[in-house]
Amino acid sequence: MKTYLVLFLVAAFGSAVLTPLLRRFCERHALLDASLDQRRIHQKAVPRLGGVAIFISIVLALCSLAPVNNLLTQTLRADLKPILSVIICGLLVLLIGAYDDLRGANATVKFLSLGCVTVLFYALGGRIEGLSIPWVGQVSLNPIVGFALTLVWVLGITNAFNLIDGVDGLATGSALFSSLVLLTTSLIQGNARTAVIALALSGALAGFLRYNFNPASIFLGDSGSLLVGFVLAALSVQGSQKASTAVAVAIPILAFGLPVVDTSVTIARRFLSGKPIFKGDREHIHHMLLARGWSQRRVALVLYAVSAAFGLSAMLFVNNGSGVPALILLVMGVAIVLALGNLRYHEVDELRASVKRNLSDRRARAINNLRIRRACQDVSAATKLNELFDAVAEVLDSGEFIYAAAQLSCNGHAMVNARAIEIAGPEVESHDLKMIDGRIQWNWQRPAQAQIKLADDDLWTIRLPISNEHCSLGYLSLCRPLRSEPLRFDVSYLTSAFQPAIAQAAQRIFDHAEQSMPLKRAASAR
Repeated sequence: MKTYLVLFLVAAFGSAVLTPLLRRFCERHALLDASLDQRRIHQKAVPRLGGVAIFISIVLALCSLAPVNNLLTQTLRADLKPILSVIICGLLVLLIGAYDDLRGANATVKFLSLGCVTVLFYALGGRIEGLSIPWVGQVSLNPIVGFALTLVWVLGITNAFNLIDGVDGLATGSALFSSLVLLTTSLIQGNARTAVIALALSGALAGFLRYNFNPASIFLGDSGSLLVGFVLAALSVQGSQKASTAVAVAIPILAFGLPVVDTSVTIARRFLSGKPIFKGDREHIHHMLLARGWSQRRVALVLYAVSAAFGLSAMLFVNNGSGVPALILLVMGVAIVLALGNLRYHEVDELRASVKRNLSDRRARAINNLRIRRACQDVSAATKLNELFDAVAEVLDSGEFIYAAAQLSCNGHAMVNARAIEIAGPEVESHDLKMIDGRIQWNWQRPAQAQIKLADDDLWTIRLPISNEHCSLGYLSLCRPLRSEPLRFDVSYLTSAFQPAIAQAAQRIFDHAEQSMPLKRAASAR
């Protein structure tokens, strides 16, 4: 245990000393993150390349074990290949990230380069050969499947930590919690090689976090975030090789809970929005919290708590054969869904609305659509104004409108308009049909709204022109409250069926009115 403590202290002290030295070096040679685009939160140039200090601290800590001779070091010396594979591949990832920090590299170049490093890691023995799946047991994987799964897992986790590095200290703190989880499970499982690297990484991150927490005086940079993500992914792969229970699947996923959730949400929302998957934006979880007015410190601390919660839940899978972990996973899954909903992602809101439309509202929408289709038949068959507006009112009831107003006129011929009202007979008064300035005016109000007076600013309106290929006959305005529930019918019916039916019926009513007028009046109307 003393050896483990010394290892942690060497890594932490090395990082605490090397980080300010590296910061001054970057400032002196202008190795700064000065790109102040709209995705950046910081307002001034800040040194980066923090990954260099973390990598050197890890190597120094591991090298400090060389002069020590005890049971732990004897176990490590018996097979150094797993440790060397992580260090060598980690160095290559560090160089890829440093190149991106200094010269800039597009997503394709970074992915291909990281893919080559992952292939090397696989060749050196870092591979997923089987999975221990809850309630199923140990499943051996085909070599091709194992290679593909290793590639996807390592690349995914590596880039996941790169994606959450958008707030001072967030990626560093989240990685610290993840490394502590891997450290704990490795110690419990007796996996010394994974434990020493995880311990060295924890110390290096702890020493670096002092300078990286808000206000950060140095950034991880791509060199640091990619390095940390790769080392954690590699350790989870090596740890899973020693696991014989469900921890081989559950613990790595939960240990990286925050970056996994953020990356999954990012990919899903970009796919749903039709945006390029690898194009950056300001809609990550930490960006959404900042948009609520939270400070960077508050965002980091809250997400630290989330990372800690994921880590503690991962511990439930260690030597636990009960069904409690499954229940915890279910609860956490529900909590994640609720939390994402509260972040007001447009994609989440649209999915929620889509589910509501297709499940809870589906029957109501179908009923309303059928009512509108039948009402449109009655509209098109109307021969009098009262019949026409009876059918129109039926459509308005189906569409959940509360007010409507119509104006009709036969080419401005007041006498024809008056004749159309005359033909409607005594029904005119009950339908609120009037002649105003020589035009037919009709107003309708849902009975339940009779006592409610809404200002124009509280309503939204659809205005449908009533016209045909020959002339304009007027218009129909439909009103709904701004804060009402969404329409539960296909709005396209208003333009594809409803409006043509009204125009057809209105033209027929005016033609009949003109034909039924006495000859003198008809002549004067013409």
